[in-house]
Amino acid sequence: MDMAERAAATLTACGRCRERELMEKRENKRHDSDTAVRCSFLTTLHCAEPIDGIMKNYGSGGMYAELRSRFKDGTTLVVRSTGSPSGCPSRNGYRSISLAQVKWSVPLPVQGDICYGTGLKYLLL
Repeated sequence: MDMAERAAATLTACGRCRERELMEKRENKRHDSDTAVRCSFLTTLHCAEPIDGIMKNYGSGGMYAELRSRFKDGTTLVVRSTGSPSGCPSRNGYRSISLAQVKWSVPLPVQGDICYGTGLKYLLL
């Protein structure tokens, strides 16, 4: 295993450890998902293009998504589901559109590319 492969494995392991550590602290059950999402800034001060990603799991308090760009902690986003929810609406916590705050974001190598594992907390419950 060369140095780049070791770094990628470490990043992946760190992201999984972080997610596992946070899951142990959660009060709400999470549900697996593979739903496409699109995130955009709440304010018009940031006129950037929306960022696509995949919601990997969700619960009544928030979601975990792998996004194509990093957002700073504390950023408020509008998150829209753009893909098929695969039966998700019947489960507690699924939202097709939500206002959410970025709690954390870590780089993850995914299929030879970098994405950002992002923890999002729902606002305005």
